[in-house]
Amino acid sequence: MPSISSKQLILIGHFNLKPVNPKLRVLFLPHWYPNRYDPMPGLFIQRQAEALTPFCDVAVVYVHPDPDCPNKYEAEFAEENEVRVLRVYFKVPAKGSSVFSKLLKHYRFYRANKRAVRSIRKFSPDLVHAHILTRMGILAYRVSREMKIPFVISEHWSRYFPQNNTYHGWIRGCITRFVVKRAAAVIAVSGILKQAMENCRLNNPNYHIVHNVVDENLFLPSSEVNSSSVKTIIHISCFEDRSKNISGFLRSVKALAEVRKDFQCLLVGDGPDWNVLQDLACSLGVKDTFVRFTGLKTDSDLVNLLNTADFLVLSSRYETFASVVVESLSCGIPVVATRVGIVPEVINGNNGMMVSPEDDQSLTEAMNRMLDLCRSFDKATVRATVSGKFSPENIGARIKDIYIKSIS
Repeated sequence: MPSISSKQLILIGHFNLKPVNPKLRVLFLPHWYPNRYDPMPGLFIQRQAEALTPFCDVAVVYVHPDPDCPNKYEAEFAEENEVRVLRVYFKVPAKGSSVFSKLLKHYRFYRANKRAVRSIRKFSPDLVHAHILTRMGILAYRVSREMKIPFVISEHWSRYFPQNNTYHGWIRGCITRFVVKRAAAVIAVSGILKQAMENCRLNNPNYHIVHNVVDENLFLPSSEVNSSSVKTIIHISCFEDRSKNISGFLRSVKALAEVRKDFQCLLVGDGPDWNVLQDLACSLGVKDTFVRFTGLKTDSDLVNLLNTADFLVLSSRYETFASVVVESLSCGIPVVATRVGIVPEVINGNNGMMVSPEDDQSLTEAMNRMLDLCRSFDKATVRATVSGKFSPENIGARIKDIYIKSIS
């Protein structure tokens, strides 16, 4: 990929981001977005942008630090499912622990965003939508002031939960409250996240709860009936134990294996604690007997694997949403889950069971009960509990209505 100068970046933006229709024009400024190194970060933001395309003309500016970038700045432009995306990569030191390295990273981040946003002047957005505080909120506020348009904030981050405890610092708090207060609207992906933000004094008169998008046309029930005498429990996550509490799940599996043998567990995904959790499963004596690690699965591969399961287990300490719960229910698969994220809003007696977070014994007992009951759930009834609520059409229309009110 060729390197580009700041002036070239402006020309690229002018050429590619001219408005093509009279729809409402929206500029996304996400902190996370799928990139050339990893297709997973911010996937839910990408799906939201695509859900808006029937109603809005959406352009995305995403800036990503890259220690392997051969130039100070590089840009990629692409049109992805009717969303125009300008990705800018900027070089950072491979080992950026020094004060100078951190300052350089922040400087290049803001400079790249500023240049990229200027490059879409001819796109002439009607509204700017920031995803994930605090830096993107600052940028959205500045764009709002310069272009004299409103800005909206969507938050997806779990840092406001006491269990996470990464939202602290007087300066950060003041800046975040300043930005949130001045947004035309603030969107949280669950009621639990909205409450956590308000507990941190992030107040705004126009809070909305709009869930993440789940593709119901992809996550469909299988017509096949599980008849094996061995029942399958599935767990899907990013293998980050601090939030997902996979270690607690493995301990519960160990306890369950002491009272019955008619089950197996599939652990789907990968992440930073992959090796540690495999070692834990070995030490508990459940790996390759009751537990199998499948690695990362996506799209149709994930759906096919999910449809082999009798029920899904979510063991998280905290979540802002928990997409896997809705994906499982869309497939007609019941769920055992801790009371986190979207869980209290969707789980009921028709589709699963809830337990308290970090309660290994309750989780073991719930899995034991679900092993007896899982095949008595009707797939169509389970799917109906979430049908339509998380579709791209529904989520896109709801966000579009927020935009219209914000502009008015």
